[in-house]
Amino acid sequence: MKFFKPTDPLPTLGRLEKVAKENGALILEGWVVSFESKPLETIQVYIAAKDVTNFELASTLPSPDIKKNYPNIPGADKARYRIKIPLTPQQQQQLKNSLVVVTPLFQGQAGGIMTNVLESSIPTPSQEYIKFVGGHFSDVAFDFLSYFIQRVGLEPGDKVLDVGCGVGRLAYSLAYYLSPQGGYEGFDIAEKLIKWAESEISSRFPNFNFQVVNIYNQMYNPEGKIQSLDFVFPHPDKSFELVFLTSVFTHLRAKEVRHYLDEIARVLKPGGRCLCTCFLLNPESEAAIAKGRGAHKIAHPLEECYTSNLQMPEAAIGYKESLLLGWMRERSLSVVGKYYGQWCARNKFTSYQDFLVLQKN
Repeated sequence: MKFFKPTDPLPTLGRLEKVAKENGALILEGWVVSFESKPLETIQVYIAAKDVTNFELASTLPSPDIKKNYPNIPGADKARYRIKIPLTPQQQQQLKNSLVVVTPLFQGQAGGIMTNVLESSIPTPSQEYIKFVGGHFSDVAFDFLSYFIQRVGLEPGDKVLDVGCGVGRLAYSLAYYLSPQGGYEGFDIAEKLIKWAESEISSRFPNFNFQVVNIYNQMYNPEGKIQSLDFVFPHPDKSFELVFLTSVFTHLRAKEVRHYLDEIARVLKPGGRCLCTCFLLNPESEAAIAKGRGAHKIAHPLEECYTSNLQMPEAAIGYKESLLLGWMRERSLSVVGKYYGQWCARNKFTSYQDFLVLQKN
C-alpha cells in the first residue's frame, strides 16, 4: 500500500467522520474545506489499498455545525460530502477492519487526505482513559495517521516508535495501516493506560508492543523514580523509520527536550523521520498571545522556554521557534516539514498544536 511520497498538500481542513454499511452500500460521510477558497472537484477513494471508482458523490452539502466551529474559513457553510459505494454480498463480508482513505481534489490539486476504518475490531477506551489523553480519541488517531501517510511518507512495512503513547490512541489507527512486516513500539508513564493497550491492541495485533516507564513528571507522574534526563529510550540504535511525539515537548523543559532529541536521533535509522508536536513561539504566535487570543498564554519565561503557569510549568510549555529548530539541526535532524496550529487562534492551520517533521541526515 503506497498512497503518497512525502508532500505538502493543498491547505485544507476536513475529516472522514462516518464509514458504515447501509442497505448493501458503503456510506462515507465527512466534510472538507479549502483555505484558499478553491471549489471541490471530486474525491478519490481507496479501500483496503484498492482504488474505488464506482461511487456516487454529493458535495458542498449544508454544514452549519462546521460554520459554527470555523466561522472564518471560506466555504465552511457548505463543507459536507456524502459518498455511496455499492457493495457485493462478498464485499460486505470482507471489508471489516478495512482502512478507508479519501483524497479531496480542488481544481486538480490534492488536499489533505482523510482516513477512517470500517467496523474496527478494536474497542475504544473508557471516557476516563480518553480524557486522560486529551479527548477526541478516534478523530485524533485518524488525523495523525493521515499526516503520517501523506506528510511523513510512512510505509506499511516501517517500524515506528510512539514516545508517550498513552492509551494507544495513535496505535489504534496505525493498526489498520502497518503490515505484519512493520511494527509499533510505544511507552508511557501511565501503567493503567498501558495495560488497556496491551489487552485490547497487542492481543489483536502482536506486532504492537507497549511498555511502562516510570519517569518523574510533576503533573502526570509525581511518584516517578526516573528523571527525564536519565531516561534512555528502551530500544537499540537505528531501530525505527519513524519516531513520533504528540503533546510531549509541550510538557518538557529545555534540558529534557534536548535529551529527548539526542535519543530520537539515536534510535532513528539514517533517513528516518520524526513528527513532533509543540508550541512554537514566533512573531505571529507571540502577537496573538499578547492580544489574549488562543487557549494558552505561554508568556512566562522559564529557563530556556516559556510556560503558561509558573506554579505548574509542565501544564503548557513553548519554545522560541529559532531556538528549538537550532537544537534539532545540532543533532543532524533537518526540518523537512513545518505546520502551524490553531492553538494561538490562527485562521489558517493544520492541527491544534504546531508540528514539525524532521529527517535524520
